[in-house]
Amino acid sequence: MIRSPFVLSVADLLGRDTLSRPVTIEANTDWGTEMSKVSPDIPVVAELMLHPVSGGVAVTGSVEYTTIDTCFRCLDEFSTPRRASIGALFDSSEDDETYFLDGNDIDVEQMLLDEVLLAVPVAQICGDDCPGVVTSAENDLNTDPDTDGGESRSPFAALKGLLDKDLLDPGD
Repeated sequence: MIRSPFVLSVADLLGRDTLSRPVTIEANTDWGTEMSKVSPDIPVVAELMLHPVSGGVAVTGSVEYTTIDTCFRCLDEFSTPRRASIGALFDSSEDDETYFLDGNDIDVEQMLLDEVLLAVPVAQICGDDCPGVVTSAENDLNTDPDTDGGESRSPFAALKGLLDKDLLDPGD
């Protein structure tokens, strides 16, 4: 059976007065959300320090990864290198504030996934010069880049004439 690179043995840290131990994890993942996902081609690299604490193990460090993001303005994909800080506690309690310590092993995958996804901004743009898809209700910059004030393709364009007519002739 192949052992996950995210499962770490901490037997040397439990119940002993010992020094902290550094750990480096490098693995490809398939983590992501609808608009951002960790690149499957570039491995996630976590530089962790395992610290013995009363009843468990504290994990600190950082994780570096590259995301493939979708611009919320123009819907183009682009990649972004990222870094997130790590800080978590593993113990054998059933507490929602800690991660589970399974005997002499900890599985840091869920912790890393949580930290990686929480560090990704909700709305990404590909750059400050992104024209976007829609700047107003009357034009779509992907299909109508040259808006010269001509006929609007908006389904609400017909209502504009009604609004202007009512403003000009309030007696009707």
